[in-house]
Amino acid sequence: MTTTETTTQDIWLAAFACHKGYELFDLRKLGERKLFVFEDSEEFQLLKRDYYWHKGQVDPLKFKKAIRELKALTIRG
Repeated sequence: MTTTETTTQDIWLAAFACHKGYELFDLRKLGERKLFVFEDSEEFQLLKRDYYWHKGQVDPLKFKKAIRELKALTIRG
């Protein structure tokens, strides 16, 4: 079974996705930057749309935790 993936360099989008229950599939180097990889789906594309259209809502403390965890990964990885 092959997995279709979607990527982003946007740590805020990645944190939003993690906050909403999407698991980070991989973290890749892209030069000096990091590329966050998630399993793609129609639901994930709707999540991205909500994020970019300013329709996403978060629990502030859970979102802050997701950002901190991703930042720690980028430093270690």
